[in-house]
Amino acid sequence: MRETLKKSTGKIVLAMFCMVALAWCAMPRQKPPTELRMILHGNKLVVPVAYIPKYERGWYRQDGIVNDGLNLDAEWKAGKLYPFAAPEDNTAVWIRYQNKVSILIQRFGNNTLEQKYQLSQHFASIWMPNRRQMAKRYGLKRYEHNNLAQREKEDVITAFYEQDLYLYPSRERIETQIVCDADFFPDPGTERASALQKRGKFVINPLCSHDIFLHGLRDSHIEIGYFRSHLPEWQAIEQAVVELLDSFNQEPEKALLLRRPPAKQVER
Repeated sequence: MRETLKKSTGKIVLAMFCMVALAWCAMPRQKPPTELRMILHGNKLVVPVAYIPKYERGWYRQDGIVNDGLNLDAEWKAGKLYPFAAPEDNTAVWIRYQNKVSILIQRFGNNTLEQKYQLSQHFASIWMPNRRQMAKRYGLKRYEHNNLAQREKEDVITAFYEQDLYLYPSRERIETQIVCDADFFPDPGTERASALQKRGKFVINPLCSHDIFLHGLRDSHIEIGYFRSHLPEWQAIEQAVVELLDSFNQEPEKALLLRRPPAKQVER
């Protein structure tokens, strides 16, 4: 009798468990949002979730106030920006991430044209000491660290050394600043990189950090990053980033018009 009762009780419990599980599975699921509304440094934005790195998506909530900055990942492809999704394979990092453009929007109170130029002068002053002006490159004024003897030593290929500084359009009216790993760091996949690796040298992925000073977001500064191989496209990438952020802005009439208008392609 007891054995029969135990079996019956077990079946009832199992049936109840299955019914609860089926009911849970049948409940309508709320789809994750495809875009997030936020107030970033006083700017009302609607940001597609696909541009936010997966591990950061839980940091932001709908209609939340964000004062600590916003980080976005994009892919530069055929002259346009798209949401970035890292391929899940075992190819080399420099192949998987070669077209990634990181976009960081930081909080800075630089809302007038004069404030923007003052901020750009401050940024450039950090990098300018011990540099000499070199030939123009991609329409940018180029400043190289003047310790050429150190730069030419092959062993520095394995360690950090002074990067190259690029300014546009001039030292007096800086609208764009780009800092890149120096030329002696070869791009991965090149013959020079392969030759160094065969001799046991560690070859880094040369990167650029690109600061945009003229744009329309209030109380904000934009810094983007990409592989140095994209430096020739700096102007197109900058314009695409500004246009992408403008497309997020829900109050375009309040956006500051202190940005450089679309310019003709600068001379190379």
